[in-house]
Amino acid sequence: MKKVHIVVDSTFRISAELLARHSNLHIVSLKLRLGQDEWPETELSADQLLLMAKERGLHPTTSQPAPGDFLKVFEPLIQAGREIVMITVAGGLSGTVQGARMAAKMVNSQKIQVVDSTTTSVGGVKLTEAALQMAAEGLSSVEIAERLTRMAEATNTILIPGELTFLQKGGRIGGAAALIGNILQIKPLLFLDREGKVAVLEKVRTKKRALLRAVEEVKKCGELEYLAIGYIGAEAEAVELSELFQAAYPELSVLTDMLSPVITAHVGPGTVGFVYQQKLN
Repeated sequence: MKKVHIVVDSTFRISAELLARHSNLHIVSLKLRLGQDEWPETELSADQLLLMAKERGLHPTTSQPAPGDFLKVFEPLIQAGREIVMITVAGGLSGTVQGARMAAKMVNSQKIQVVDSTTTSVGGVKLTEAALQMAAEGLSSVEIAERLTRMAEATNTILIPGELTFLQKGGRIGGAAALIGNILQIKPLLFLDREGKVAVLEKVRTKKRALLRAVEEVKKCGELEYLAIGYIGAEAEAVELSELFQAAYPELSVLTDMLSPVITAHVGPGTVGFVYQQKLN
């Protein structure tokens, strides 16, 4: 068994292939809820969630893992003499990072390092892959966490929602703003600030203009380590954005993947987003 184990939450949408290749990789799942029914995020796709929400006429809600969910993973590893690096969804989006830190204190905070990714989905996958590589190279949990924190600080996340109803119901924007925005076809470019909270970068008319404006914003950052696109119900826009980015950064391989069900529950269908990390010195 490897010395350092990497634990991530389910919003990263870790592939079955990556999980199978690394015995030191583990997932703690957030929860999805429709009315009185609840599922671990790992048991539903975003499309399934949206279909059931439409059929039942209910808005999906989410919750962070319970303390016991973390302990089930942490305790056996610490008892076996291993170290742990836990990487979570942005703290401004979920209380998962606080829950992980509380659980770490209950087990052994010296052996468990908790890192706030400041992002989610495809951005979290990139941090996970980097953590696994560092663990394979023999770095300690403290060293891995320090490097991941630097990477997280250089990571940017921007979202372009398809419509504003889900953001309004989730408390991200007001009802009047959502109504006016939907009527006028205003597309806000949202970003996660350094605390992981959703903020408005700019408001534009039409999704096409939003996509072009997004490319302009990324170009300001200069040389990039990677660039990845996440979407739900917006595959055409994701492909278009990928082509625009590929033309601007021909040296990069632009990763494209669907957003996780939990993130979908907050931003709604038709959303396209992207995560990019500035190259570190």
